[in-house]
Order: sequence, then structure tokens, then C-alpha cells
Amino acid sequence: MRIDRFQLSNYSSFSDTGPVDLKPGINIIVGENNAGKSAILRSLFQLGNSPHRSPREFRPERLGYSHLELDVSIGGEEIKSSWLKHLSSVYWEIASADVSSAQRMMDEFLSSPSNNLKIQKQGNAQPIWNLPFKFKPNSTETRVLFGTNSGRISYIPGRISADNTHDLVNSVWQDYVFMFDAQRFGLGRSEFGYPDRLNSSADNLPAVLNRIQGERAAVFARLVAHIREIFSTIRNLSVRPTEQNDLEILVWPIDEQEHPELSVGLNNSGTGVAQAIAILTVAMTLDEAVIIIDEISSFLHPAAAKTLLRILQTNYPQHQYIISTHSPEVLSASSPSTVHFVRKSGFESSISPVDLGRLEDLRQVTGQLGISMTDVFAVDRIIWIEGPTEELCFPYIYTNSVGPMPRSTMFVPVIATGDFSQTGTRLELVLEIYNRLSSAAAPLVKSVTFGFDSEDLSERNKEDLLRRSGGHVHLLPRRHFECYLIESAAIATLVVAHVPGLQFDELHKRIEERLVALGGEKEFKAADIFKGNLSDPQWLAKVDAAKLIKRVCSEVSEQRFEFAKKVHSLELLKTRMASVTGKEDLAELIAYVSVLVDGSKDRPAV
Repeated sequence: MRIDRFQLSNYSSFSDTGPVDLKPGINIIVGENNAGKSAILRSLFQLGNSPHRSPREFRPERLGYSHLELDVSIGGEEIKSSWLKHLSSVYWEIASADVSSAQRMMDEFLSSPSNNLKIQKQGNAQPIWNLPFKFKPNSTETRVLFGTNSGRISYIPGRISADNTHDLVNSVWQDYVFMFDAQRFGLGRSEFGYPDRLNSSADNLPAVLNRIQGERAAVFARLVAHIREIFSTIRNLSVRPTEQNDLEILVWPIDEQEHPELSVGLNNSGTGVAQAIAILTVAMTLDEAVIIIDEISSFLHPAAAKTLLRILQTNYPQHQYIISTHSPEVLSASSPSTVHFVRKSGFESSISPVDLGRLEDLRQVTGQLGISMTDVFAVDRIIWIEGPTEELCFPYIYTNSVGPMPRSTMFVPVIATGDFSQTGTRLELVLEIYNRLSSAAAPLVKSVTFGFDSEDLSERNKEDLLRRSGGHVHLLPRRHFECYLIESAAIATLVVAHVPGLQFDELHKRIEERLVALGGEKEFKAADIFKGNLSDPQWLAKVDAAKLIKRVCSEVSEQRFEFAKKVHSLELLKTRMASVTGKEDLAELIAYVSVLVDGSKDRPAV
């Protein structure tokens, strides 16, 4: 499930937000304290009523009702799951009272991989949504009942009752929308139970972890590993029964769990630890959810917030995240799908989209937040890299091959290279970027390292660049990152995942054939050395792999799937690394990333 668009009117400090578009991945809402960020998140989570007040209209009898409109994408199976879990029957208006046609329409609706629904909520009234076969005024359609029977939703003729479809909306929201803010306390203890998922309030966290610890030990171990990475003072977690006949989460500062006296109850460990555990529990145990996090830096240290965001983005990208913040660390640590800026003047708030790729927009955001570039890049070690693809993939490579990323080290993408140089060779461009960024960062950080693509640089250019940078610039051995992703089985796995109905074996063979057929074409920049061998290291170092992969994916899918490096490179990387020979095949890339991270530790800033 995800929220594609919302519009609020007469709510809190907003007269009307206008349509606000959200996307899969991380959506950031920035603004000063008390600008209205939290109000927006509360409205999405609670679907509540909080009329707008102003000096002109503030008396309760004149305020009217808040109004919320939502465009939501949700699979039929998600709707069916919530229905079977919470409701015995649902009534709504349907276009036919015939048993077979009514059942067929319902089955098609609940089996659809994605339904685009519109939901409206006014004041404290129940939500209204656009049912796919809802009645039309003055029609002869009949209100009928669908009920649950042995795990199936069946049409029941001859029964009439009031429309209760709003209960289904509320059930879906209860199951798939979660909100985390700094006001939650007492998550460390709960009653005994056997819940299959976390409540939206997270008040059953100990019972959920107790079940995971007993039935899914591997998942629990990964959770502990994530918490260790976020909090350097935590080494282990456990859940135990107490003398009060409930469950308690224990936090351990050591690996061994032999003496409980050395542990601390989660309720005595601060809200940040509890919130991080709860957020990760949702991300790790649900297939898709909307995870709303209000002011993440208010309950997490900046380094911990950055690490949590990186873990969510690289390991659990299937969820939609909506995060509000006034902290520059959150902006610098994530590669958001959307950024929206909330401003407030007097009693009125407004929200508008921000393109952080435009320098003017970036200045506007930092100026309004009262921060500077110093704040944005205030880390011990910066590794400047080509763009957002490397920002996602390089930490994943290091974490899965070497170990947790050093807490004080961060990859930062140089996205808008055109801002640095309009003309000149690749060598001149890289040197200009290096000179400007290294001089700007020198007073702020302990070390600065650069990792750039080789592209068309000659060996002489490379030697010149390394000499003039004093060894601070490292060049990828191949043209660019996607040169390590050319592997027919991995590409076939990617296409099959995005285009239903394609068969892997047949597709794998076609992709292999197309790679061989196209690999020597001039447009892919390695025609002079291609001999038909897709494993040739000289060809792999020179070919324009991103362009080649995009062409092949488009052809074999008959234009139904377009490869986008910012979106799909991480998927390809994960598939490659998970294969039997993956880490061996990517040894050169792993060594390069390791040098970027570990080789920068003792090198002083320029």
C-alpha cells in the first residue's frame, strides 16, 4: 500500500494544501518547528478533524469541518487480509444482485495486484471511498452482503443492512499505516500474546519480538545487527517474562546474555531506542506499509538517524516512508523520492514541492531552516561519489562484504556536475569538483576522499588526476558502476520481477543473445575490443553498461520495462551479490569500495 496524493483543507494551520504528490521510497517534509509538519502527518495517520483557526474565524460554531482527500494504491490481497482479520461482513451497493456476477466482480477486485482508490474524510464522519462497483443514484442496483466463510469472502443474497464499507477503510489503515513520534513511551513492556504483526500504536512490541525471537531467529538476529549498527552502546536484545506476568524487552551492553543484572529494560533506555526497534520491526515483518516518522531527529542522535535511514532505504525499500524533519542531517543522509517544504506565516501554513537538484532551491531550504552547508556536511569523513546510485549501492557493498559502515563516514553524491563546469574534458571537470569541494570541506571534516567514474579518461589522464589530487581521488576501474552489473541471469531476474508473465529461462537466453548482439555496436563505446565474450574484463571496463542494460531491458520486455539506474541498480546489485559466485565476480568492485571507506580513515583533509 502507498499514498500517491493527498489534499487537506480547513485543517490545523492549513486553509488548503492543494494536491500534494508522494512517491514510493522516502518522502521528506521539511520546515521549521511549529510550521505544520506534524499536523500533516497526524492527518494522514488518524484521518481526523482539527478545523483551521484564524483571527477572522476562531469560534467553534464557525469553524466548519476539516476535509481530507487521498489517492491510494493498494493490492487486493491487502484489502482481503484486513477484511478477513477484522470484519465478518461488509455491505455495499452493487451493480447486480445475481450471485455469480456479484461474486465474480468481488473476486476480480480482491485479486487485482493494484487498485487505485480515492478516500474522502470530512470532520469526524466515517471515511468514504470509491468502491469499484458502487451504485449510481436512481438505479435499480441492490444493496447486498459479502461475508467471510472459511477464509473466503462470499456473496450472501437476500440480506440488507446499512453500508459499513468505512469499516474496511479503517481496518486497512489500522494494518498498513504506522506513525512514530517522540511522544511514545512505555513500549518496553506488554501483555502476553501471540500477535502476527505490530499494532499501529506499537504497544504490543514485546509480544511481537517474543514471537519473532522464538519462531524466526534469523529475522531477530538481523534486527539485533541493525540495532548494533545504529547504537554503538547496544550489543544484544532479548524478551523475557516478568513477575507481573507480562513481557519485557531487555537491552544488553554486551554480546553474552548470561547475567540479566547486566541488562537494562527498554523503558529505561530512552525513547529513541524503542522507536528504532519498533520502526525496524514494521519494516522487517511487513511486505508493504506506509511508515510515517515525525521529527526523526527529535528522538535519535544525528548519527543514529542517518544510519537508520540508510538501513531502511537499502534493506527495506518496499515500504513508503513519510518523514518530517527540521534537521539537515536527514536531508544529507537520504536520497528522497520527494521533498516538500512547509512554511508558516502568522496563522497560515503552506506546503510546496522542492527540487533539491537546483542550487537555488537548496539555498532556499537551508536558509529557511536556519542552517548552512556546514551543518549539512558536518561529519568526520566524507566520501564524495558520482551520484545517488553509488550513494545507495556502495554502503550496501561494504556492509555485506566487510561489515558495518564506520559511524562517522558518509557517502555524499555529486549529482549536478553541470553546476561545476559547463565545458572542458572529464579530467578538468573532476579536478574542478575536487578542488571546490575539498577546499570547502577542509575546515569541517577530518578527511575527504573522492570516488569518481573513469568514463573515457586515458591512462595518462588518470595518472595526472591522481598526482594532482595527492592521492585523494580514486577512480573506478571500469567506465561506471553499471559495468559490474552486466550479467544475463541477474538482468533476467530484474525484468521478471517487474513484468508479470515472463518466464525466466526463456528470458535469460534472450538477454544473453541480445547482450552479445549489441555489445559490439558503436553506440556502446567498446566496439573496437568486443569479441563476443561478455566476461572479457577489457570490454567490461570500457562498455557503456548503463545504456546497454537499458536497451536490452526495453527490447526483451517489448517496452514494458525501462531500466532506470537510480531505481534499479541496487536491485541488480543485490541479485548479483546473492548468487553463488557473486562476491567473487565483484571482487574488484568490493576492493574499490573498501579502499574508499577504510583507506580514508587516516588521511588528513586537503
